[in-house]
Amino acid sequence: MNRNRAIDYAKGLTVALMVLCHVMQFFGKAEIPSVDFTMSLANILAFPLFVFTYGQSVYLAYCRRPFRAAAPRLLMSSLRAYAAFCLSGIAYLVLCQADDLSSRTVLRVATLQSIPGWSEFLIAFALFGLAALLLLPLLPRLLERRAAVLAVAAACLLGVLVPYAAVDSSIAGLLIGTTRYSAFPILQYMPFFLMGLYAGRYGFERKALWVVLSAAMSGAAAVYTVRNGLPSRFPPSLMWLLLPCALIVLLSLLAAWVDGRAEGCRPLRRILSPLESLGRNSLYYLLSSNLVIFALSHTKTLPIIRKSERFPFTVAQGTFGWAIIWTLVLLLAIGFMASLTRKPPREPRVKVEK
Repeated sequence: MNRNRAIDYAKGLTVALMVLCHVMQFFGKAEIPSVDFTMSLANILAFPLFVFTYGQSVYLAYCRRPFRAAAPRLLMSSLRAYAAFCLSGIAYLVLCQADDLSSRTVLRVATLQSIPGWSEFLIAFALFGLAALLLLPLLPRLLERRAAVLAVAAACLLGVLVPYAAVDSSIAGLLIGTTRYSAFPILQYMPFFLMGLYAGRYGFERKALWVVLSAAMSGAAAVYTVRNGLPSRFPPSLMWLLLPCALIVLLSLLAAWVDGRAEGCRPLRRILSPLESLGRNSLYYLLSSNLVIFALSHTKTLPIIRKSERFPFTVAQGTFGWAIIWTLVLLLAIGFMASLTRKPPREPRVKVEK
């Protein structure tokens, strides 16, 4: 089964955008228009695009396999995301909030009583994996009825009517939204997952329809934003959920087009390999970058900027260019560390004759 590199390209772009946004949020100067615009764009696009590509991956990797073969792998994927959330959340509380590294801190995160900042997307990934596992027996039948997929997705959008302020449970907040903490509730973001499943099953047939419908939804949200400012993100409002639709479709189509161009073209494939690696190992890059950013924030250790230094140590700190450069440095360093690991060679399978 050939891997769909277009999905990796889209996920890789998402990872790069998320890490860049985190660098800007911790160390950037939000008063600079280019920095503020980039952070807003990342907030609007990154998580929904990741959920959409995850839906595509779930269909291609799990829905076409027997349940007994797919379920353990999907469960492990969810558990890895949960473990990443725990590590990131504990690190944030200890390094950025000055909490003690104690059993109480660990248990608060592990039992989801505390959802630390800049880690909430990781537990959302874990819960989407768990939701996919629970729904796995039903998904193939649902996808056979295209209208049913659209109906369920539309019904999930009604989740924006949830009285968020009345949701006190930390776990319930992860599922349906809350005002107690920042969260990406599964119910409201489920349409992106379902449409990703749909795209994984049928591809982007009727591309014009995809583009027109997504443009209409994003257009309505854009008009609202121009008149009223950015809609509510935490908890999500309907307009917030509609904003990224057109960009998700356009970037997914672009990734598929680039993948088609790179097919059989080794030089282009090599150029795209770092982006593919980001997408293929997204959880590793997101967790590692979080840990590094938290540590740098805690120690207040940033590159020294002097006129007497050499590039890139001459780029003004906190600017758009500075954030781009040091995000690239961070991702390259994380990728290099990953390259130092070695996997044991696979042993050939021996057929046992009966």
